[in-house]
Amino acid sequence: MSGEHPVAVVAVLAIRQTCPLVIAAMGGILSERSGVVNIALEGLMLAGAFVGVWVGSAFGGVTGLAAALAAGASLGAVHLTLTQRFRVNQIVSGVALNLLALHASTFLLRTLFNQADPPRDAKLLHAIPVIWFVAAAVVLPPALHWALHNTVVGLRLRASGESALSTRMAGVSPGVSRAVGVVLSGLLASGAGACLSMSLVGRFTDDMVSGRGFIALAAVVCGRWTPLGAAATCLAFGLFDAMQLHLQGTVALPAEALRAIPYVLTIIAAAIFRSSPPADLGSEEPE
Repeated sequence: MSGEHPVAVVAVLAIRQTCPLVIAAMGGILSERSGVVNIALEGLMLAGAFVGVWVGSAFGGVTGLAAALAAGASLGAVHLTLTQRFRVNQIVSGVALNLLALHASTFLLRTLFNQADPPRDAKLLHAIPVIWFVAAAVVLPPALHWALHNTVVGLRLRASGESALSTRMAGVSPGVSRAVGVVLSGLLASGAGACLSMSLVGRFTDDMVSGRGFIALAAVVCGRWTPLGAAATCLAFGLFDAMQLHLQGTVALPAEALRAIPYVLTIIAAAIFRSSPPADLGSEEPE
């Protein structure tokens, strides 16, 4: 990209950095608008990134992506079961899934690939065309916004997050809506992880998600639990991240300081753009 215009370089980098964030944030919205806190987005992305590479290296990119989505949906179902069936605190469950994904992927990476940092696999780099994920990042926010406001499933999901008891009294099971929201949340977050490993990097490395799941969760909050607002926040983060990548080596600042800039700005934005979450977010499903 050395011969290209700096603006074009930053734009391409911004798109690359934004896509997985938007996809994961849409998953976070589905879970939290249904009333279930999901801080496990980081672990779900990590699981998708690892499973996609593991299966994809043996059976091809499409199969790897399908396996990654299935792994994320399964972990979403685990989070749903722990929080709604066994009444485990939703924050505790999310932290447990994050730790499980982190340490399990590290262990399996060393066990299955016999090394801590496997080389980039040409078969996996762009195994899934990045345009697929770009299209998903463009289509999902408006589609989800429309679905939440104009479909029966979306309206019930929002109602479950605002008042599970009132929803049940109206003859609608909030458990079904929460199951849909949390399982789809896992599926989308793992898809975002697969985007990182299979389309952008071509390999899996320890903790390669690097906090993007938490950034996606912060985008949900800054975006006021709305798909379009969260997508805009992700785009802003992706732009700042792209700018720091482009500036590395050209300004007299340590690379570590530049890499910290987007995260610092996200913290500031989360503190400034406060909003009220869904009224029943974090509550257990009524008996």
